[in-house]
Amino acid sequence: MRLTDALRPCLPGSGLGCVIALVGAGGKTSALFGLGEELAWTGRDVLLTTTTHIFDPRLEQGRAFDQVVLDEACPGASPWDQVPPRKDRGRRIVFASREARGPGKLRGVEPGRLEGLSRPETFILVEADGARGRSIKAPGPHEPVIPATAGLVLGLAGLDCLGQPMDGASVHRPERFGPVAGCAPGDSIQPEHLAALARSPQGLFKGAPAGCIRVLLLNKADRCGLALEELRARFRTCGPCGADLILVCALGDPDPAKRVLARVELPEGAVIAHPALGGTPTCP
Repeated sequence: MRLTDALRPCLPGSGLGCVIALVGAGGKTSALFGLGEELAWTGRDVLLTTTTHIFDPRLEQGRAFDQVVLDEACPGASPWDQVPPRKDRGRRIVFASREARGPGKLRGVEPGRLEGLSRPETFILVEADGARGRSIKAPGPHEPVIPATAGLVLGLAGLDCLGQPMDGASVHRPERFGPVAGCAPGDSIQPEHLAALARSPQGLFKGAPAGCIRVLLLNKADRCGLALEELRARFRTCGPCGADLILVCALGDPDPAKRVLARVELPEGAVIAHPALGGTPTCP
């Protein structure tokens, strides 16, 4: 299933804009550009941005976008006005403040800069967290940097961390992840640790705006040692996961139709059940 199809109940209807924040670890940038590509093919314009840092997509292979717009070039100007419309699909504009000092990176924009950029028929996708390439993380005191206008927050966790020892090789900020997830240094990371991370106020969805929809994306299922049914069964026994919707994904798959593998059905009361999700999709 496509990610846009799985998220359809979470997305606004025609005529409305939407701000979507991505947090956590284990595939945020792949999700950012993949979701942006899918949304653009529906005819909606998409702004791809960050409130932290992001690798310059002009230097990476496989990143789908139309143009990079740097705010320092035209301070205060709307990025929508700097890229002409397309007839075949929506625009995909990468928006950053400037090139960062680090090699090959772009510096993010302040959350307040995004206010006023929402327009009808548009999406603003915001990478609001950093993980330094790790598969899982717990946020620091200043993280994540989620815009207050975000109506949907996608929290990512890389399933390739399962079975790995809890240390700095697979976990970003292990000193924070351990207490939040209940996982001691060196212990094997298990599904219950990811569930604890997602439901903790200091965990994956820390700082999510009140009233927003929270979706837990369990990514890299294609690199996980557990079979899909076993994985779903393990998460069903983990109790509350602090999310309205839980999807098992392989967001790096080049075929968009294969990026969402399943939805995790939890017992009644184990999900938040946002009112907007009455009638969630059934994934195979």
